[in-house]
Order: sequence, then structure tokens, then C-alpha cells
Amino acid sequence: MNEVLYTITADTVEPVTAAISSGLSTLMPIGIGIMATFIGIGIIKRVIYSFL
Repeated sequence: MNEVLYTITADTVEPVTAAISSGLSTLMPIGIGIMATFIGIGIIKRVIYSFL
């Protein structure tokens, strides 16, 4: 039975880290915008209910 040993180097991991960092740089502004929308809706509800 032949054993195949795989070595993990920085060159083999580099595409994965590049994909993760580009995905995060794309998704972070979208996530912040969605979070800000929900916080804004919550604040507007509280202001409206305080006057009713």
C-alpha cells in the first residue's frame, strides 16, 4: 500500500486565504448595512410608541 504524504505550504493555503479575505471584504459592508437597518427600525418604533 502506497502512502501519499501531502505537505501544506503557504503557497497551497494562499488561494483559500485570498478567497476568504475577499469574501469578508465584500460581506462586511452588507452585514453592517443590514444591522444598521434593523437598529434604525427598532429606534423608530420606540420613538413612535413613546408618543402614542
